[in-house]
Amino acid sequence: MTRLRTLAAMMLLGLAAAAAPAQAPVPPPAPTPAAPAAGAALTLEEALALAARNNETAGIAQARLERAEAIKRQAYSAFWPALTATGTYTRRSEEVVRIIDGEEITSQAKNAFQTLTILDVPIFDARAFPVARATERSLEAQQQESQELVRTLTFDTSEAFFAVLSLERLVEAARRRLEVAQAVVSDAETRLDAGLASRNELTRTDLERAQARLALTVSQNSVQINRLRLEYLIGADVPARLEEPGPLFSGPRDLAELTRQARAYRPDLIAAEKRAEAARLLAKEPTLRWIPRLDGTATYRTTNEPGLSGKESDWNAGALLTWELFDGGERYAEAAARRAEHRDLVLQSEALRRQIGVDVERAGADLDTAEAGVKQAEVAVSVARQNEEEVRVRFQEGLATALEQADASVSAFEAEAVLAQQRFALYVAQLALLRTTGGWPLGAPPPTAPIMVPEPEPERAP
Repeated sequence: MTRLRTLAAMMLLGLAAAAAPAQAPVPPPAPTPAAPAAGAALTLEEALALAARNNETAGIAQARLERAEAIKRQAYSAFWPALTATGTYTRRSEEVVRIIDGEEITSQAKNAFQTLTILDVPIFDARAFPVARATERSLEAQQQESQELVRTLTFDTSEAFFAVLSLERLVEAARRRLEVAQAVVSDAETRLDAGLASRNELTRTDLERAQARLALTVSQNSVQINRLRLEYLIGADVPARLEEPGPLFSGPRDLAELTRQARAYRPDLIAAEKRAEAARLLAKEPTLRWIPRLDGTATYRTTNEPGLSGKESDWNAGALLTWELFDGGERYAEAAARRAEHRDLVLQSEALRRQIGVDVERAGADLDTAEAGVKQAEVAVSVARQNEEEVRVRFQEGLATALEQADASVSAFEAEAVLAQQRFALYVAQLALLRTTGGWPLGAPPPTAPIMVPEPEPERAP
C-alpha cells in the first residue's frame, strides 16, 4: 500500500502540473534574451522573455488593443465633416440645342459631364458625446485586458517551469532509489550464493528493483509531458537543464496592504470597472435622442450643360434640423436595457473587488502552509536518508534483512517525493500570491510585454 501511495503521489504531481490552464499601447519590442546556448541552463527570466516573444498570446493582446483603438476613432468620426465628391459622364445619341432670344443654348450635350461635391458638417448631436466617451473607457479597459492576457501567459509559463523543475528532482530521487535497489539485489545474490540468505530475500529485493524502475519511468514521463507544455508556452525547445530561481515573493506579508495593492493594480478589476463606466455612458445615449440634431450642408456643382440658367457651376449651403419626436418607445426600452447592463457590470466588478480580498487571504494562508510543508519535508528527507544509510550498512554486515533495506529505500524515496511536491506547492503559492496582488512572476513584465501601471485608485468605503 505504501508503494501504491508513492506512485499515486508521483502521478498526481505530474498530471496536476500538466493539466494547469495554458491568459497604454504595447511598446515596441525591446531586445529579448536569445535562447540559451547548447548546454546552458534555461532561467525563468529567459523562459518568460521567450514566451512573450514567441507565444501568440502577445499578438492576440495587441490585435484586440488595435481593434479598440479603431472603434474609438470610428466613434469620434461623428464629430468631423464628411466630404463627398462624385462625377458623372453621359453619352447621348445627339445633342439638343434650343434658340432662346436669338441665342443658342445647349440643353443636352452629346458628351455630358457633371461633378457634385457635398460637404456635410455635424453642428450639434448630443448623442455622439456619451458614445465617444464610452469608446475611450472601452479602450482603457482593453488596455488592461491585454495586459492581463500577457500576465496570465507569464504565470502559466512560470508554473510549467516549476513543474518541470520539481519533477526533475523527483526523477533524481527515483534514479537514486533504483541505484540502491540494484546494489541491494547484488548483495542479496552474493549472500544467497554464500548460503547466508534465502531465495525469498532475493525475490523481495528483485521486486523492489522492478518497482524502482517503474517509479523512474513514471516520473520521467511526467517530466516529458510538462517539458512539452513548457515548449508550447515559450515557443522554443527547452534545454536539458533549468536553473532554479530564488524566492519569487519577498515583499511584506501584511495582507491588508496586499489587498489594497491588489484592488488598486489588478488589471482585470480595472478593466471591469472601465467596462461598467462605458456601459453607464452608453445608457445615456438613447435618452438624448429627443434633443434635435443640427447639421450643415454645402453643395458645389459643375456641368457642361448650363441649360436655361446659363451657369456651368453653382453652389448652395443650408442647415438641417432633425427632431425625432416619437419613435414608438424604442429609445426608452433601449435605455432601460443598457441601464440593466450597466448594473450587471457594476455588480460583477464589485463582486470581483470583494473576491480579491478573499483570494489574497487564501493565497497568504496557502503560502504559510507551503513554507511550513517544505521545512517539514526537508527534515523528513534528512531523517529518511540517514535511516536508509544506517540500514544499508547493517544489511551489508548481515544485521538487517533485505525487506528492511527495501523499506528504508522506499521511505527515503517517499520523503523525497513529498519534498518535491512541497517545493512545487511553495512555488505555486508564491505565484498565486503575486497573481492575486496584480504582480508579475519576477517583479516586472518581460521585455516584450505591455507595460501599463495605473495610478492607485482611492480605497472605496465599504
